[in-house]
Amino acid sequence: MATEAETDPAKHLLQVALTHPECVGGAVLESEDGRPRIRLDMNVEMPLDMKADGISRSGVRISEPVVLKLPAAYPWLSPRFYLREDFPRNFPHLMPFGATPRPCLVEGDQDEYFLQFGLVEYGIFHLVEQLAIWLRKAAVSGLIDPAQGWEPMLRRDFRDVLEIDADAARNVVTRNGGWIAWQGRFFRRGAPDACLNIAAETWVSSKGESTPLTQKPNDSTFTSRRTDPGTSLGNTVVGVVWPDKNPDGTPLISTTYLPESVTTLRDLRIRAAELGCGRGLKTFLTNVERSFAGMVLLAPIPIGIVLCVRRPMHLIDSTSDIELLPYVVEIRANKNRASLFAGGDDEPVAAAMHYQSLTAALLQTLSGLPARPALAMLGCGSVGSKLAMHAARAGQNIAAVSDESSLRPHNMARHALGAELVGTNKAEALAKELSGFGMAPVVHEGDLSLDLRDPDRSKQIIPQAAGAAINSTASLSVREALVSGVTPRLRARLFEAALFGRGRGAFLLADGKGHNPSHCDLIAELYAALDDERAAKLLFEPAGGLAEIQIGQGCGSLTMTMDDARLSAMTASLSQEISKALDTPAREGLIVLGTADDDSPSTRWTRYSVPAFETVAIAGSDGWQLRLSRRVADRIRAEAKAFPSVETGGVMIGLTSARLKTVTVVDLLEAPTDSRRTPAAFVLGTRGLQSAIRNRHERSGRTLFDVGTWHSHLREQGPSATDWKTAADLAAERVPPSILLIATPARLHALVSPRKDGDG
Repeated sequence: MATEAETDPAKHLLQVALTHPECVGGAVLESEDGRPRIRLDMNVEMPLDMKADGISRSGVRISEPVVLKLPAAYPWLSPRFYLREDFPRNFPHLMPFGATPRPCLVEGDQDEYFLQFGLVEYGIFHLVEQLAIWLRKAAVSGLIDPAQGWEPMLRRDFRDVLEIDADAARNVVTRNGGWIAWQGRFFRRGAPDACLNIAAETWVSSKGESTPLTQKPNDSTFTSRRTDPGTSLGNTVVGVVWPDKNPDGTPLISTTYLPESVTTLRDLRIRAAELGCGRGLKTFLTNVERSFAGMVLLAPIPIGIVLCVRRPMHLIDSTSDIELLPYVVEIRANKNRASLFAGGDDEPVAAAMHYQSLTAALLQTLSGLPARPALAMLGCGSVGSKLAMHAARAGQNIAAVSDESSLRPHNMARHALGAELVGTNKAEALAKELSGFGMAPVVHEGDLSLDLRDPDRSKQIIPQAAGAAINSTASLSVREALVSGVTPRLRARLFEAALFGRGRGAFLLADGKGHNPSHCDLIAELYAALDDERAAKLLFEPAGGLAEIQIGQGCGSLTMTMDDARLSAMTASLSQEISKALDTPAREGLIVLGTADDDSPSTRWTRYSVPAFETVAIAGSDGWQLRLSRRVADRIRAEAKAFPSVETGGVMIGLTSARLKTVTVVDLLEAPTDSRRTPAAFVLGTRGLQSAIRNRHERSGRTLFDVGTWHSHLREQGPSATDWKTAADLAAERVPPSILLIATPARLHALVSPRKDGDG
């Protein structure tokens, strides 16, 4: 049978507590409001001189009675701990208010701490251990560790909230005392005649915009609108008050820890005077009264008040030594009033919790990430919207958003935005969502492939404020338009992000310093250098690779299958890769390739650095340019050196763009075995050549082509008459473009046979 102690929770708790070495006695007390109570007699360790006096210099006794009350949900909730009523209140880690002081024993939720141990006995014992530590530190005034910083006053259980940017409040503090009024908004729950601290609760917020507190025509500084019988919202003000300096001109520093005990306007005035803020508070309240002269507003208006207190050291987890103490008091502009504060000095004042405003700094802190340059988003589809929201939630500003299409019902399967925005332009819808983060991106709704090539419109798409631009359209025309529109004055780094293989693959392109290599260079390099069999299969498969644009601005099909979880996982990783690239100076280009398993969430990511491409003007053309990857250029020079006494050569493989007037070379085919190398000439053979070209084309997913030939010269000389004749022969025999590249010991030359009128 169970013992009485095991069936009686109070006796059971006492029995467990007494197993702790610092719990030297105790008793089960009479219940209070039907809830069990237990007294624990706690031995408090302290220095011998204090122990001889029976009490520490901070007022803690060598034996402290502590009362535990068991909540109705115990053991699903932890016991509540109460110190003696005359226990000193000038300690940190004391819960505010209440006739009986309550110690804060753990960082975080005490109930969660209690429940984590599984066995009730373990939870009780560890809470008693925390109590013993708390009392021991209190005895020697060690609840604040100067190395960690000043412990701000506990405010976690308050109902009222003041939402402001702490840094903005601290930044207005000057050496001389003063105050400032900020425009604010409020939300109030409770009947109009309900009092703060009893039946009404408020949320007051401000963006830190100052207001002069003077009457103006159609003044809207203070407004109130009832949304239902129990709630109202409107405009208000927040007064930020800071302390006067000492008589000798030094800053006033408050070194004494005071418990939060303000409940009335009288209490607030006294507390402000104790902290050196009395004059500033009085002046602020006087100006609020003056701004209502002759006005009547038959509704309670909560106003926020923040006392900025200088401490002797920086606050914990902050570099500032200014602690913010927020409060809310209500004004009532009734007819025939003596004051806006109907209760006079007895007007209720609610000590409030401080919530940090939604700022970039807050998001960066919570994300554990540094500040990063603003982004311009090219494409606001599924991938673009998620990349934008990942960046915004990390405190990264979105400077511009561009998309010409509208949100349609099928987009909701994977888009970052909600269904209420269906029918609106994607860029406009994303900008609306970002406005909640305090962002106001430029919205562009035109055709990116056209407008990127327009100097004026491109400044809208990638404004000067943007440090990077992300193309997520999965559009070849947008890629080429972005590359063609680049000027030396564009300092933003350019990225391209895309998914393929029905979301099982993804790639990221990041251009290099001076936008070399470009995205067109990088995509060609990706096709050429891809040695991942899994990635190649996903990238080049006809049903799900890049041949079929399945995500982004160009997608109009309802048949694409990919769940939001897969897309979200891939875009989250792409977002992290973009962040990594932005955290390092742009030198070389970057290709990041990711592939996921079919039957598991495992994803493998590979990063390739790509040096700048070499460029060669193509003689005989109307402004065309040959672009060679570093890998290809090095191979050409290495082979030329390997044949120092004869000319050598081979076939160039790559891509061509008539719109960009570029031929991009990313691979070489070795010369056929029947080629002839002599000191005066190189003649490319034909044995197996066409088969090698076809095989290379197939291995690249049919993306890379034969774009011409190259050969070496033994001496430093440009194209000869023979070379021009060879170029003409190539043009006649091969599908254009047919570039002839000549590698001399010191430089490269490129030429093409000029097209004649009538050439097809």
